[in-house]
Amino acid sequence: MGFTKKIYLTLLLHLLFYNLKGQDRLTSKQSENLEAYLEYIHDQKGFSGEILISNSNSTLFQRGIGLASIEYSIPIKSNAKYKIASITKTFTATLIVKAKEEGKLNFEDPASKFIPKLDGKFKAISIHQLLTHTSGLPHNQAIADYWPVKSKLSMTTDQVISEINQVNLLSEPGTQMHYSSLGYFLLATILEKVYQENYDHILKTKILNPLNMTSTGSTNSLSIIPEMTNGYHLINDDSLVVAPYRNYSMLKGAGDLYSNSTDLLKWASAMLNNQLATETSSFIPNGDFKDNSGRQYGYGWFIESDDYLKYSHGGGTWGYSSILSLYPKTKMSIIVLSNVSTLPTEAILKGIENIIFKEDFEVPKMQIEITSNPAEVEKYVGSYISDSGQMKLNIVQDENGLLAQLAGNPPFQIYPKGEHQFFGKKVEILISFKRIDGKTIGLTAERMGQKFEFKKQ
Repeated sequence: MGFTKKIYLTLLLHLLFYNLKGQDRLTSKQSENLEAYLEYIHDQKGFSGEILISNSNSTLFQRGIGLASIEYSIPIKSNAKYKIASITKTFTATLIVKAKEEGKLNFEDPASKFIPKLDGKFKAISIHQLLTHTSGLPHNQAIADYWPVKSKLSMTTDQVISEINQVNLLSEPGTQMHYSSLGYFLLATILEKVYQENYDHILKTKILNPLNMTSTGSTNSLSIIPEMTNGYHLINDDSLVVAPYRNYSMLKGAGDLYSNSTDLLKWASAMLNNQLATETSSFIPNGDFKDNSGRQYGYGWFIESDDYLKYSHGGGTWGYSSILSLYPKTKMSIIVLSNVSTLPTEAILKGIENIIFKEDFEVPKMQIEITSNPAEVEKYVGSYISDSGQMKLNIVQDENGLLAQLAGNPPFQIYPKGEHQFFGKKVEILISFKRIDGKTIGLTAERMGQKFEFKKQ
């Protein structure tokens, strides 16, 4: 790159960040686009909840849409409460950093030092590895009968430790990244050991009370929480059912908190301005380790820097979907909270980012399905393999039409759009089937600006 081009690029980046830092309000086009986008994700994807966008000085956008109770037709209101699931991990990681600053522990300490009941095969796992998901521990579903039985039971800490002792490591500690809520349960247990208090009390004393976060706390299956939205689950045919039951005792410190948008904004501001801890460990990447999406993980936060530096964490549990994203260069934060589970929050966040950071972004238009009969769609059913051989897409038929399923991901409904074309609502995708001489030979899948070619097996 020549000297002139370097100067031009530097100036362009400077102007971009200057404008964003100085953006105390949205432009009229940004506001209009956000309103239109909120309507789009509500109608097209089934979003019900609240979006809040803020910079260091003020709230730029805050609006809810949908129903807090479908049964009683009660609309979502500002600052309703939601279960935030794995966003809980951002709090637990900060508590561990504070405990280290107070001399209670070191990041290199083995977890077994504080939890002697851990099986000997886990003795090499350090606190640092638990924080960064490099311990080798698997996720919750590795627990035997987790979804049908264990996820519904109220368990003591000792009982959960006993369950963890039965699982096997996915890799040697410190060699790979595997996202694990079990690891964060162990971190919460370590906190209880060093402070000799329960996790709720530690959280309130160290974080919630100092930040005046009065609408945040640990959830369980029995307590009545004022202003809590009812939770609903989006199923394959894009209809809603009451969220299935789940007990949160096994999710201590990993996914058991509830909150609202105002409290999460206080939390975002505290993290962006380093109010609670002098160490910056939370935002230091975990080395060369990445997840399947190419993201690194610090202490409680995913770290991405492709388009712009951001720290984020999503959360998903029965009845709720959420994501919190921080942008340190601009001191901005985006909060998305919903009382519907299985929503594509990463894609929703990307749409909001495009509106805020890209002037030429156009809000997607509603796609309308056309009617079809079972005999017509049956010809598309089958297994398809990508040209690279790395992806397998199954098209299956049910009573509502067609479902698409990529590898081991959950299936989702696709809807007829035109001749041999189908689109997804939950997953933004356009599938065009290729037919020759009355036979389906393959398909093209278009998603997020990319095209993938598949051949029918």
